[in-house]
Amino acid sequence: MRGTAGYDVTNQGDNSLTPPNVIPLDQARLDGFAAEFRTQLFAYTPNYSTTASFRVSPVVTSNTTVGLQYYKNVFQQTQASGRKVVAGTTALGGVVVPTVNDSTLPSVTLGGYVEEQVGIRDRLYVTGALRADKNSAFGTDFGNILYPKLSGSWVISEEPFFPRMGWLSSLRLRAAWGKSGRAPGPLDAQQFFRPVAVAANGSDVPAVTIGGAGNANLKPEQTREIETGFDADLINQRVHLEATYYHKDSKDALVAVPVAPSLGVSFTRLDNLGEVTNQGFEILLTTQVVNRPDVSWSITASAWGNKNRVVHTDSINTSIIFGLGGASQRHEVRYPAGGYWGTPYTFKDLNGDGLISLNEITFTSDTDTFQGSSVPTHGGTISTEVNFLRHFRLYGLLDGRFGNKLDNATENFRCQFGICAGARLPSVSLADQAASVTSPFVENGYYQDAGFVKLREVSLTYFAPGDWASRIGASSLSLTVTGRNLATWTNYRGVDPELSDAGQNFNYSVADFLTQPPVRYFLARVNVAF
Repeated sequence: MRGTAGYDVTNQGDNSLTPPNVIPLDQARLDGFAAEFRTQLFAYTPNYSTTASFRVSPVVTSNTTVGLQYYKNVFQQTQASGRKVVAGTTALGGVVVPTVNDSTLPSVTLGGYVEEQVGIRDRLYVTGALRADKNSAFGTDFGNILYPKLSGSWVISEEPFFPRMGWLSSLRLRAAWGKSGRAPGPLDAQQFFRPVAVAANGSDVPAVTIGGAGNANLKPEQTREIETGFDADLINQRVHLEATYYHKDSKDALVAVPVAPSLGVSFTRLDNLGEVTNQGFEILLTTQVVNRPDVSWSITASAWGNKNRVVHTDSINTSIIFGLGGASQRHEVRYPAGGYWGTPYTFKDLNGDGLISLNEITFTSDTDTFQGSSVPTHGGTISTEVNFLRHFRLYGLLDGRFGNKLDNATENFRCQFGICAGARLPSVSLADQAASVTSPFVENGYYQDAGFVKLREVSLTYFAPGDWASRIGASSLSLTVTGRNLATWTNYRGVDPELSDAGQNFNYSVADFLTQPPVRYFLARVNVAF
């Protein structure tokens, strides 16, 4: 029997200041703006499980596990901001028109499960399990959700009939089938109100407005997956190979659907709509190039590919249109979920002056067409680790992702004000000029190739001699210096190909719009074990 309990608290503070008379085009910030957000995240995680292990026969073993899991997460935030900052001040105390708000978002999951694993001759294992979950974010008209699974693993190379090959150390075959789910956000199923202040008869009076449309039938997004593959150790276990094929089928997908403004409730409402499939492969190869007492060197390479398609939406396969500006992305049957769509056009410098004008652009379709996937379709990584001089370890990681585009809405926005290269510089390409000219009408001139290769990390660790650690009563002592996001190679024309203005509120919306890119940073860490 095993029981654990955890309690975690994360404190976060965010401050922002726009001094007065710094941003003249933004009327809301012309007189200055200041804000302070104080956030706390609480996580409670008690778990309990009981496992019974016994040998059914000389060749069969059994492990039966029954468990309960409870997760409670609470997001609490106090927001204070204000306009008209007094010149010379740098905080909320200098604002003239203050605004205060707060949020408390609890989310609770209670789950129970039973699992049975049967082993035969310590080389064939079959596992079956069933889990039931209840989440506070489910709609009031929805109850529990069941998640079954079944998996098998067979070390076939240990069977007497398997041929012995000197270069093959071991071979394991595996397959699995199961279901899983993703719960809605804490308030997605709730219709609720927000307090506001409104002006009436020359003074502010308290009032309420609708904060969310709610959906009493909201339930988790459910995914069914089949996975097969193998693991192999080669050349005296100096090379390790893993290969996996998977097919995922997600139904009741959680999709933010636009709501008619005339209803007066909210801009979107989360619904369980349609079905999406993902199928692809993952390959991992690790090799020990050098393995000596004074130096060792290993290389790990991986590759993956994924094909995503919308199978259906509602009963008549209605297109779900959304995205930055309201129409840059959509869920369309037989196309990738959240793909970019736009009206295609062609251009030609008819008068030969090296400039593109509106009368030199031809829209080739009356309807929007698919312009590209908003998420990568394939990629890979290469990492290496070198241990040398008995006390040093050097690590590096390269990551590449390809096959997608990114809406460079920042450049589109600038072009609409006539302050981008396509609008100002005659030396830029005709394609950039055409995108600038069409920017008030269509977005797809800024759907740009977002494939990239990034140097994700380089780190160096020094493992101190044992007597150094013993002087402070420790068993080990090490120092690590790490740099992350050190370099990017890409054809993307914006600041960074991984940008998304939606941040963590992803829900398929992807665009680069006045967004801070991933930062380059350096870490120094001391590890002491007692």
